[in-house]
Amino acid sequence: MTLSQLVYLIKWDLRVNRGVSFDRLRAMLLLTEVRLEQYVYRKAYPHPNPLALILWYTFRFLGSILQWSLCHSNIPGSVTIGRGLRLPHPQNIIIVGLADIGEFSTIYHNVSIAWNGFKPTVPLSPRIGDRVLIGCGAIILGDVTIGTDVLIGAGAVVTRSVPDHSRVTGVRPDVSPRHPSSEAAEPGSERHLRDPYSIWR
Repeated sequence: MTLSQLVYLIKWDLRVNRGVSFDRLRAMLLLTEVRLEQYVYRKAYPHPNPLALILWYTFRFLGSILQWSLCHSNIPGSVTIGRGLRLPHPQNIIIVGLADIGEFSTIYHNVSIAWNGFKPTVPLSPRIGDRVLIGCGAIILGDVTIGTDVLIGAGAVVTRSVPDHSRVTGVRPDVSPRHPSSEAAEPGSERHLRDPYSIWR
């Protein structure tokens, strides 16, 4: 990665996350820090020397503190992220090192993109295509490939590859009727006014 490529990526990140809100500000700060880490990582590897490694691990250590204090997130510079990553709510996003995310994708809050075990030498990291939307609370695990133009719904757990132009939704909740306990207080009664939550016990 050259310095001009770094500036180009940061410009795109700022463009797609622009707006007047605290979340947008945090997203821009988080992504700028991640891009700086990516720059340092790609300068230190694939032919590291002791000084380059010290610089990288120093950046990673300070970056992890900043990311956690800013958003409770952890996105190391060893990930590959295309231009224009959108983070509408950047809190609690965990992305494992060596993951690959394409261009113009959107990641909501509470998302985990993680390993699911290891090969002898290479971790099993997810690969995510272009224009992928990952809903809040989604989990993507292991050596999987997510295609282009994929929608991953809120709370979905993805453990196998997904083809292009697909929608992934989680397990739908089982909703069934229930009746309050016979011992619950009637709404408006003296007992209910003392303990309004008794109807749910």
